[in-house]
Amino acid sequence: MATMKSATLLLALVLPLLNGCANFRRLSADLKILDEEYRIHGRITNADDFKVPVHAVVFEWDRASNRIDSGDRVDLATGGAFIFSVKNPARQFVAAFADSNKNSRHDAGEPLWFHAGANGEPEAVEFNSSRRAEVRGTLDSASMPAGLRRAFDSALAGRTVDQVVSGRGVRLSLGEIASLDDPRFAATRGSDGLWAPATTAATTGFGIYFLEPYDPARTPVLFVHGAAGSPQDWRVAMERIDRRRYQPWFVFYPSGLRLESCAGALNDGVKALHRRFGFQRLHVVAHSMGGLVSRRFIEKNVVEDGNRYITTFITFSSPWDGHEAAAAGVKRAPSVVPSWRDMENSSDFLDHLFDERLKGKLNHHLFYGHHAKRSLLLPQENDGTVSVASQLRPEAKADAASIQGYDEDHVSILSARAPLTRAKEILDAASP
Repeated sequence: MATMKSATLLLALVLPLLNGCANFRRLSADLKILDEEYRIHGRITNADDFKVPVHAVVFEWDRASNRIDSGDRVDLATGGAFIFSVKNPARQFVAAFADSNKNSRHDAGEPLWFHAGANGEPEAVEFNSSRRAEVRGTLDSASMPAGLRRAFDSALAGRTVDQVVSGRGVRLSLGEIASLDDPRFAATRGSDGLWAPATTAATTGFGIYFLEPYDPARTPVLFVHGAAGSPQDWRVAMERIDRRRYQPWFVFYPSGLRLESCAGALNDGVKALHRRFGFQRLHVVAHSMGGLVSRRFIEKNVVEDGNRYITTFITFSSPWDGHEAAAAGVKRAPSVVPSWRDMENSSDFLDHLFDERLKGKLNHHLFYGHHAKRSLLLPQENDGTVSVASQLRPEAKADAASIQGYDEDHVSILSARAPLTRAKEILDAASP
């Protein structure tokens, strides 16, 4: 795990040796997907009501010739949310259905929804200037238009659905019960999320997961990992948390994506869970780059959206002023991980990260490490991966309710007794 956590730093140190590395070949192929994509974000509001699989589909439909040129499918997880990535913004239609007979295709009588216009007929989605479209629907007894059904039958032409889909849909899990030992959350998946974020999003997805069913009597604590990290980084913290008072939730996201995009997805997920469960209080605990993603998500949730249920924010070793290795990667790497551009010192993301103050709205408790290691890149004061100066950016200090330093490195701070004891004290004080 320590190797994963130091991936960004080590990259800059050995960059001249990595130009032919498999990681950069993976990244180059992955960036082509990101450069081409238009994204459709959607949610089926009653998907969880069905005891059978619910599928969302996107298809490029030429009405004039009644031909479907491409398509994709996502099997919906708890929460009913999904994302589709498409190359062509024209003629993209979206539908969803409950697969009562589990044959992976819609049959007459199965609950259905399709994105429709004012006349009730299927309508193509519209993308905004950010290449994003949003849809929302409810499965009911709607009938599929006869022409569209013929187009689907012709597109399949004896093939299975799995043989014709593009496989770029993203499964969003909101409230799924999961184990930290699930292979999806292995340390290697964290590395995949850094070097192949688009592919990881399609194969592993994005999610906010629960260790156990939701309990309204206990306060949720959301754990957010950092760059190349995974939910398993929080294993010790989750084992030591008082499960009589708190319910641990954890995030998995591809950490190579742009941080604004990650923060937006996290905010959308938290708001969807709040609509579903109506919890009165949420604590957020984040490590490293996850602190940057979380601060931006909290700004969106609390400042822009006006919510008041997030009361406590604890960060471990976050590089508030960026990382020197990210700048070296942006300058010298044959392909650039998208999140490096935001982690570069004085990036646009970092320049605006403290435009809004959180103090007075919620309490941010800033933990930093200072168990230094000698480095050709980092200043003398560091935690082995991030400089102390970046962890103690003046704007971050000014907006914090408390600041505490520990003689721990970038990884050990997540399992050391002193910081975890202090975190418990903070949570207990905020959870009467």
